[in-house]
Amino acid sequence: MTPRNMRYLACGFAGLLVLLSAPGLAAEPTSDDADKLSVEQQLIADRFEHFDAVLQQIARLTEATDPRRAALMQKARQQIREKMIELRLTHLVTQLEKDQLSLAIENQEILGEDLQALLKLLMSENRAKRIESEKARIRQYLKRINRIIKKQKDVQGRTAGDAGDPKGLSGEQGKLADDTEGVAKDIKQNEEDGQDSDSEDKDKNMDEGEDKDKDEDKGEDKDKGKGEGKGEGKGEGKGEGKGEGKGEGEGESKSEGKGEGKGEGKGKGEGEGKGEGEGEGEGQGKGQGQSQGQPQDQDQNPARKRLEAAEQHMREAQEKLDRAKRDGAVEDQEQAIRELEKAKAELEEILRQLREEEIARMLAMLEARFRKMLLLQREVLDRTVRLDKIPKPQRSSSHQIECSRLSGKEQEILVEADRALLLLREDGTAVAFPEAVQQMRDDMQQVVHRLAQTKVSQITQAIEEDIIAALEEMIEALEKAQEDLEQDNRPPPNQSSQPGEPPLVDTLAELKMIRALQMRINRRTERYSKLIEGEQAEGSELIEALRRLAERQQRVHRVTRDLEQGRNK
Repeated sequence: MTPRNMRYLACGFAGLLVLLSAPGLAAEPTSDDADKLSVEQQLIADRFEHFDAVLQQIARLTEATDPRRAALMQKARQQIREKMIELRLTHLVTQLEKDQLSLAIENQEILGEDLQALLKLLMSENRAKRIESEKARIRQYLKRINRIIKKQKDVQGRTAGDAGDPKGLSGEQGKLADDTEGVAKDIKQNEEDGQDSDSEDKDKNMDEGEDKDKDEDKGEDKDKGKGEGKGEGKGEGKGEGKGEGKGEGEGESKSEGKGEGKGEGKGKGEGEGKGEGEGEGEGQGKGQGQSQGQPQDQDQNPARKRLEAAEQHMREAQEKLDRAKRDGAVEDQEQAIRELEKAKAELEEILRQLREEEIARMLAMLEARFRKMLLLQREVLDRTVRLDKIPKPQRSSSHQIECSRLSGKEQEILVEADRALLLLREDGTAVAFPEAVQQMRDDMQQVVHRLAQTKVSQITQAIEEDIIAALEEMIEALEKAQEDLEQDNRPPPNQSSQPGEPPLVDTLAELKMIRALQMRINRRTERYSKLIEGEQAEGSELIEALRRLAERQQRVHRVTRDLEQGRNK
């Protein structure tokens, strides 16, 4: 699959993550809001129809290059048909329109289980691990190419400056050509030929390729076959198939290749005596042409083609150095460097595309998680308000039990926040978003303790409202980031950032999040000021709350400074 399709496919997969957290599947409808829920349910049905179309598109695009992934997509679509998910989503809309609320709730629960099973099937692909493996391999390619470029410039400088023996320079040039060929072969093997191979095997090949870039095959295709040719001396060969080739050698030579095709090659062997004249013999040539009967690669890696062109110029420069033609060699060396730079740019673009696919998946996962947290937090707030309406004289042991249950519910939300925070910190390219989640998590921890102590007053409710506001702001920011990513509206990365590694969210989104954090601090400061009688706060609880607010203000200042100094890059 070409890199330009990766982001689209990632966004399609992410659609199911968002779908599973949609309000229509989790809410308990009442007759008062059944009409609203029917509209939301219709949106979910439409979204799932689009998601099914995306699965079909993935299967079609990956059928030739990644058959394992295509088979997984087809299996998912088959599961959708067997479970009749699309039809049942449509029926839910009808049930809500007819106020059949009990039936709708029951069907929503069953449908939710089927969607979770579908999600589990799709996540079995472990695409995230494969992306990280691909990125690691490409970074190794870039490391090797940078080393070749550095050495090639050194050889070119000595060639142009008449420094060094041409024969010695020719040997160095030949070694660089071998190294370049090794990188091209690794790219072909890992990124083109073995699409369904295990990532560990590819990484092992990469390690071997970096340690020792050499290979005896000199052509695009390996020819294995018998050939008739004219030459000096004797030639021996073995193989299967048919082909035409020319061989030159002295003494006895043996060669073996693979495939069918035409080619030219040279071989040298050790033997006694020389003979002149025309003779017939069997031999193999290493081909530089297209193998007959094999289709041309439909999805060639563009970097490999550049590397092969660079290698060709290096070989030509080597030949000219053998003949002490420095001027011509310099021109070929310059062209080789240009091709290497282009190959490097191609690989950096692929690395950027992989990073964007990774970003699309992470943004969707975060949005789904925050939506789930928002639903749960709204439920906690509603139940907190109901408990607070009970007059204190009428509160019994059941009131305390219910507060304890509500505290446990808040603890579940806190766990989800910890998971989201871990994702953001592992990514490491955002500073304001992790701080926003951390502050939200601190608020959740307060709510857990306050509910456990049966404190359901306005202070607890205000903290819960702040949590809801924070979740809504982050969901909105994530939606905007996904929209910009899908439409290629993201601004170009800062030049100081690592090439090919765009941040999770752009600087503007980070600044907006910092502004939201500051506004939240301002509102809480105003709220606390109304609780102060006189010029100084009294009461341990209020003093502790003000202390935490001061720490929060200090952290926002630190995040702003880190963003300005680019410490997240």
